[in-house]
Amino acid sequence: MDEKTIEALQKKSRRSYYFAAAFSATVFLAITSVLFFLLLTTPSGIAYLEESPKEMITGVIVLPALLAVGIYLLLYYLFVKTTYETFNQAFKGTYVLQIVETAGGFSNLSYSPKNGLDYNEIRDSHVVNSGEYKYFKSEDQLSGTLYAIPFSYSDVVTQYLKRNGKKSEIRTIFSGQVMRFSLPNEFKWSFGHLQIFEKEFLSNLKGYTAPYKIQTENEAFNQRFEIFAADEHNAFYLLTPRMLEQIIRFADFANCQIALAFVGMALYVAVDRPHSMFNASVRQSLTKQRQLIFDDAILLKKAGEILLFGTDAHSNQEQP
Repeated sequence: MDEKTIEALQKKSRRSYYFAAAFSATVFLAITSVLFFLLLTTPSGIAYLEESPKEMITGVIVLPALLAVGIYLLLYYLFVKTTYETFNQAFKGTYVLQIVETAGGFSNLSYSPKNGLDYNEIRDSHVVNSGEYKYFKSEDQLSGTLYAIPFSYSDVVTQYLKRNGKKSEIRTIFSGQVMRFSLPNEFKWSFGHLQIFEKEFLSNLKGYTAPYKIQTENEAFNQRFEIFAADEHNAFYLLTPRMLEQIIRFADFANCQIALAFVGMALYVAVDRPHSMFNASVRQSLTKQRQLIFDDAILLKKAGEILLFGTDAHSNQEQP
């Protein structure tokens, strides 16, 4: 699909959002104005206002507000959501694979907007707390190979239901992206789980941890990260001084909280950031959004280059 068509879909989606918001606000203001007029000018309204002013003013504001919210939700599900989904699908279908390829090093790419990493895989990897199955979400799955290394990259949100007496609410544990790399043949196997968390990760975000807590000889690393291993000897075999430096380099590049888990011949990398990959915006320019896709691709590429190859020498790429 050409850019002019996508821009037209974006404008249509944006107009639908603005119309729904403006119409709902107009309804709220109109009803509130009428109610205040009646309250201040009619004998019964004045009597009610004198008797219980706080309750009357609250009612005049709250009831129209609830009606306006209901109208907005109705308009949203009738046509705002549909126009946005049309724009979003066109945007993703046109730009995601096209722009990821420009980052270089990728091949055999496939993209599935509605699919993601499986709940059981996230749970079994123990790279983050998987929360409850009912509230788990994963989408925007990008798969392929990076320098011949198979990978999968998805948005992941893990949540659970928090009960407090009669009240309950859904709490988010982790919101970000999870990458899975198949380790190169020259890599050593991980016997059981080997987990590395930045210390700022909250305990509920980590979830299960392997039984042995490891300290390295790198004090700077120890101050910033925690290591948990199922096998102490295997952990030191994998976490060479070079690998410790690579983990620090990637954490610095990601500029957000990260977690890693080596499981067998797979490496899972989680980046904790409230940023959904690839979703289109009705407000940002298409140029800016293409740059964001490129940045997400570079984050994936840097994870592979730094953590698997110990270098980012392959990073000659074109801007989108």
